[in-house]
Amino acid sequence: MANKNFKGRPKGSNKVTITDPSLGKYYITQDEWSYNLIRKNDNSETILGYHGTLQDVLTAASKYISLDGKEISLDNYINKLNNKLDEFKQSFN
Repeated sequence: MANKNFKGRPKGSNKVTITDPSLGKYYITQDEWSYNLIRKNDNSETILGYHGTLQDVLTAASKYISLDGKEISLDNYINKLNNKLDEFKQSFN
């Protein structure tokens, strides 16, 4: 039976935080199991997803950044998404 008093990650788990100006109000954490996309709110943080690779989490981040609460056409969305992915590629090369 699991310990009901245990909360959070096991002691000694490695966690890396990845920030970049191109991510805006988002950042990425990496641990032993996944890359996590997190949005900074005014007084809290929201985990938006758990991803297996850095490429997957950057793709998800670019989707959120491209939309960012706006209503846009499909063509504009695809263009913004591709531009953000290109920006990430340039930042990390």
